[in-house]
Amino acid sequence: MLQIPRLCLFLFAIQLLFHTAMVSGATARDSITLVSSLDTKNSLYGRWLTLIYQDAFNRLGYDFIYVGYPGGRAPHMAESGEVDGEIHRAAEYQLQTRHLLLVPESHFTLSYEAYTTTPGIQLQGWNSLLGTSYRVEYRRGAKQPELALPRVVRPEKLSDISTVEQGIGKLLKGRSDLYIEQSMVAREAIGNVKTGNRIYSAGVMDTFESFCYLHEKHRTLVPRLAVVIRQMKQEGTIARYHQQALQEHAAKQPSMPLD
Repeated sequence: MLQIPRLCLFLFAIQLLFHTAMVSGATARDSITLVSSLDTKNSLYGRWLTLIYQDAFNRLGYDFIYVGYPGGRAPHMAESGEVDGEIHRAAEYQLQTRHLLLVPESHFTLSYEAYTTTPGIQLQGWNSLLGTSYRVEYRRGAKQPELALPRVVRPEKLSDISTVEQGIGKLLKGRSDLYIEQSMVAREAIGNVKTGNRIYSAGVMDTFESFCYLHEKHRTLVPRLAVVIRQMKQEGTIARYHQQALQEHAAKQPSMPLD
């Protein structure tokens, strides 16, 4: 008489485990991994991008992972399909890639600025470097400076570095005259080191819209993601995430004004 209840309990447990496994399998979601430089990932831009694309891919039914890598490793990983794409590139980048597809809706606009320790240097746009003898550096893997600077700076005066900290450090040591960097990335890095008022903005070199790029294996996802980003902009969600990112960074590090 006691064997029947035990058998029923055993069968019920098996049924429950099977049901749990089925439910777990049904609710498991694919994930999308996007990459950028480590400096961008750790900046205000990186936090803003994280908020934007966590929301966007959640709406599309995906989990989202964002990873930063030093130097030029991120574009190679995206190009090879090792990851699912790059999170933060200009429209012109589509001329350099073979396997990445531009998502045709920008998430926000950004600027590159020239930074110096020499008061009085004033620049506006890449062409303002023509005919100058400044020693100019930029961060390796930053495609806008990588494309623009060789056209306006002599080869012996142009060099690249791996991190924004190296760029700022070489300015402070007098080993370069100008460092070209994304505005938010540079300003945060400058705020994290003791520079006093020794670093100045020499001017804005370029302003452009930034886009996400997905690997061609996600071709059908490209237009869907564009629609979601457009909706988020219309809703004011992306602007709200900007304010959230600003507040989070302000809580960590007071901003440092640049002359």
